Amino acid sequence: MAGKLLVFYLGNDEAYFKTLQRDFKKYTRFDIDLRQLYESEESKIQSLFVEIYKLNPVLVFIDYSNSSQDYLHITRLITRTPLEKKIITVGLLDLLTPPEILEESISAGVDFAHIKQSDAFDVIFDISRSLSPQDKMQHGFATAKLKEEIYVGVPAKVGYIEQQGIHIETDYPLSKGDRVRLKTHLNDKKVFPSQEVFIQATSKSNLFYQFKQNADAQFLFVDEFIAPEGMDPDDLESKKLDRMDSIDRYKKELQKWIDDNLSRSLEKKAKVLVVDQDFTFYLDQKRTDKHPYTIRCVPFLSDMHGELDRLRPQVIAVSLEKPETPTTKNNVQMLLNLVGVLKAQFAELSPFIVIFNTETGSKEFQTLLSYDHVMATEAPFSVDVMVRMAEIFEKKMKKAQVIGVKDEEKVFIKKTNLASNAHIMISINITKISETDIFFESDAPFSENMNLKFSFPVNMYVNIVPIKGQGKVPEYHGLIHALGESDKMELRRFVNSVFFREHDQKLQSESAEFKKLNEKKLAERQEKEALDAAQPPEIDKKGA
Repeated sequence: MAGKLLVFYLGNDEAYFKTLQRDFKKYTRFDIDLRQLYESEESKIQSLFVEIYKLNPVLVFIDYSNSSQDYLHITRLITRTPLEKKIITVGLLDLLTPPEILEESISAGVDFAHIKQSDAFDVIFDISRSLSPQDKMQHGFATAKLKEEIYVGVPAKVGYIEQQGIHIETDYPLSKGDRVRLKTHLNDKKVFPSQEVFIQATSKSNLFYQFKQNADAQFLFVDEFIAPEGMDPDDLESKKLDRMDSIDRYKKELQKWIDDNLSRSLEKKAKVLVVDQDFTFYLDQKRTDKHPYTIRCVPFLSDMHGELDRLRPQVIAVSLEKPETPTTKNNVQMLLNLVGVLKAQFAELSPFIVIFNTETGSKEFQTLLSYDHVMATEAPFSVDVMVRMAEIFEKKMKKAQVIGVKDEEKVFIKKTNLASNAHIMISINITKISETDIFFESDAPFSENMNLKFSFPVNMYVNIVPIKGQGKVPEYHGLIHALGESDKMELRRFVNSVFFREHDQKLQSESAEFKKLNEKKLAERQEKEALDAAQPPEIDKKGA
């Protein structure tokens, strides 16, 4: 890879920053320009995103050792904002970082998560394979061959839970009618036992997280009873009735859980899309996720339909560029295109458009755009104005909800709540494994860069990287990460045990055969002795 690669480390661990500097030179041929950025105040931390966007690094290390939630917020801004090119993100934790931060970092969209160590080989190896897959940096660890069928989890984020089902977002492709295993907080808390759900609907619209699609799924509550062949019909009917009774009981348990959690549920109804190349909402302001509204900031609307469909905003704020030149993107022509798309494809949405930094008045814009819901001001973009606008729309929506038909009770789950994390469970066959990477087969449509949660042979995550050549069953290559030193040692022991597994099985087989042979010889000898004992003694004729 030619040229110097810009890399940011967001954190204040000077010792680990030097470790990264040392180990990039030690283990790779990359020419790295590694820069350290750190702030301790919430507003300043959020402002770091603007510098990341402007300088466009290839890689960002995000250290969660201090101000964990603020730096997780930075992670979400990177993974949710449309960028010219993807930035590889690596979450860093230390031994004192709460374990839930690891799960939050994965659900926030980091590519890798690592516990900081005195040697950064594992971190550098993962980055090397991601930056340049064709540059086959060798890990040098033993790789064991095996055949092990297990279930792994594809991350999903829970939006809300209601009496009949659950709303999730995920990168795993789902379709209406699918029946899948979904491991959730409700299973962990034994609200009901079954992980199986039926997919009722899917969409790529109205997304809250960085995932590619959402899905509404219906709970099964209790797994279906599969009758053995030849089962008595009366017994089968009794089993079915027992299952229906169990379903009724678990439905009551779920309703109790909903009643207990409803008071803590809070939906962010008003959604604001800010089109501002300066990212004013991030500059010395409180975190955008602390507002009671959903706020998304983009520099330009390069994919106008995609951004509108993804968020479906009630308010759109646009900061026009001045002076307008042939290269400016946030201009009057963009507004004309925006209104055209809204009328043609989002007529039911009819959002309010607030235009900043213009000398053209509101009435003139309403006439020019043939769109009534427009307010224009010559003032520069104002966070306070946008917050007040969102507040007005929030009140209108709540009033409309009171007047209209009441929705079914839904418990909306905060993104920081462990109950917001779920996993779609998929079967795979492990074929090769080392303490650094893994190969496996599966018919599942896993995508490149997807993270999978493993509980075997240890708790860990695996990031899928490209692999050349495919057989009848697709083979995947994954980089192992998100495991501590004790799990790393346990994984090493497992890999070593696989090498001796076949040898030990052979020894056990030989030992069993030897034992059988000994038992046979012993039985023959005992039988002969018994026959000899049964014969009458011979008479000595000479002595008679």
